[in-house]
Amino acid sequence: MDRNMSKHISRKDRWTQRNAKSYTSDLGEVVYRQDAWYARLIYQLRTPSLIDSELPSWVGYDTWIGPCKRPRNAMVELEREVAVLRNRHGGDVRIGEEIEAV
Repeated sequence: MDRNMSKHISRKDRWTQRNAKSYTSDLGEVVYRQDAWYARLIYQLRTPSLIDSELPSWVGYDTWIGPCKRPRNAMVELEREVAVLRNRHGGDVRIGEEIEAV
């Protein structure tokens, strides 16, 4: 199988270390604070309008996941939460950099 056809992207390639206490990815960030590692997940959900003539609106959420012992654990928890949101809401959720692109 050709390596370029593989969908697997290593965690090292998905996450960038900004400094000794923070990592970032397209999904969010992981930071060390209060003696533990925490993942920050910023996302928006599309909510239908209660009035037929109005367009659906996007509601923003900003949540912290943690505490975790290691940055890798916080990364894994963030990626799991993103998978749950995408499975549950499909196209009605924007996560991380998807919000800025719109």
